[in-house]
Amino acid sequence: MKDEYVVNGAICLCKFGTAPGFLKVMDNQVVYMNGKLAATDKTLGNPLEAPGFCQCKKSWPPKPCTPSLVKWTGVYDGVSINSSSSPLLGISKGTCILGCQDCISFQTTGQIAIPGMSQISNSALCLQADINPLGIEFP
Repeated sequence: MKDEYVVNGAICLCKFGTAPGFLKVMDNQVVYMNGKLAATDKTLGNPLEAPGFCQCKKSWPPKPCTPSLVKWTGVYDGVSINSSSSPLLGISKGTCILGCQDCISFQTTGQIAIPGMSQISNSALCLQADINPLGIEFP
């Protein structure tokens, strides 16, 4: 996951949140990766689907989460998106103004793996073996 780009729908975790949140990319409406909008270091403010991370345990008693991201670290500087931003990676960390530095991380990047031809042919052989175990020989 560390070398994958983060895209719309990635699952985020906050050290002070009570539930995971889903990333919502709103700063980039042009660049897609694997069919989804790419997240960049300009994906700031409240880039999560409601209700964010549900409750924020940073204060007592816990209050409803209203994330306010101000900075991302661990972005990929080798590529520029829209000439001004860098894409986020699976190892990128976010800083929330209400939490602490690098309190937000990614559980998934939001990308879905696409199987290759060898995986497809192997799965076809397994399916045939399930249907008729005596009718097929594996290579």
